[in-house]
Amino acid sequence: MNTPRVLHIVKWYPHATDLQNGVFVQKHIHAVESRPAVLGFLNHSGPPEFKDTCTLYGSINMSSAAKWGAYFAKVKEVQPEIIHFHCYAPDLAPLLWFAKRAGLKTVHSEHWSGFLLHHPRPLQGWRRALARWYMSNCHLVLPVSPILAEGIKALAPAANTEVIPNVLEERPIQKVEKRPCTSICVVADVVFSVKQQDTILEIFSSLPRMQYELHFYGGGPDESKLERLVKPHSNVFLHGRKSNEEILKLLPQHHALVLFSTFETFGITVFEARQAGLWAIAKSDFGGAPYYDQGCILVDSKESLRTAFHNISSLAAAQPNKFGDLGVNSIGEKLSTSYSKLLFD
Repeated sequence: MNTPRVLHIVKWYPHATDLQNGVFVQKHIHAVESRPAVLGFLNHSGPPEFKDTCTLYGSINMSSAAKWGAYFAKVKEVQPEIIHFHCYAPDLAPLLWFAKRAGLKTVHSEHWSGFLLHHPRPLQGWRRALARWYMSNCHLVLPVSPILAEGIKALAPAANTEVIPNVLEERPIQKVEKRPCTSICVVADVVFSVKQQDTILEIFSSLPRMQYELHFYGGGPDESKLERLVKPHSNVFLHGRKSNEEILKLLPQHHALVLFSTFETFGITVFEARQAGLWAIAKSDFGGAPYYDQGCILVDSKESLRTAFHNISSLAAAQPNKFGDLGVNSIGEKLSTSYSKLLFD
């Protein structure tokens, strides 16, 4: 099956000053081809980056006209058959209109929790109307989970959706020595209202201090707040923002990962932890739940989270799982098939 010429338009993507930015988008794109054509309008003010077939702009100070000019130039360079947008933002709407007017097929991949049915701050007014038009007019919309697809269909019933989950990078199982105490880790950007690190810390604090330790990986605007909460606890550690590569190397030393967010469109860290041989403590209503295995411990309340923490120390080592359905080859094949159907059916 020949891969069509695809131009990827991204709002999140790794760049020189933040290698973690949009890794989930990069993995989707590279699942199909190793040298993809990428045009990025990223949320920073740094200089543009040009590398091979990838062009990334820090778009904070870019005018709409400048973005459109960069788009037309990249389209002329690549001559794509498909424009694949990643992660909705209002400034993508004109680019979708340009693509459709030129007779190009359009695809959109979505990860954003703002489209979930139970999101506490749904889109309103013109933002909602524009998002509905956008999702209805893309030839194909690819949410990462069934619950995200439900939210998009509720917003835009005419949207043509197909679920393509997040990519789990295929890695060899690492044999490393576990930390001496029962070690639980949290891997997330520090956003208390959603990720609930403060709740996790509150419940963890009831465990015997000499037997357990808790490690937070992540950084963001609330990092200083978390640092203050962590300071009195000698068995709790805050490591700051790490790249995905660093996290994947660090995971095997821990015994369990906990993800106790208010909501998750997918929750790829659950599967990264399971692949590394950790127990994964997570909620049953996350987007990735259809792929959970026996190494996933379900918690849907503070009390069940407390129980899971207490039980981890008495459990045998978790057996790792490769989750082949989430692997690069599997997701790449799904995407390639979707592209071909769009062009030739």
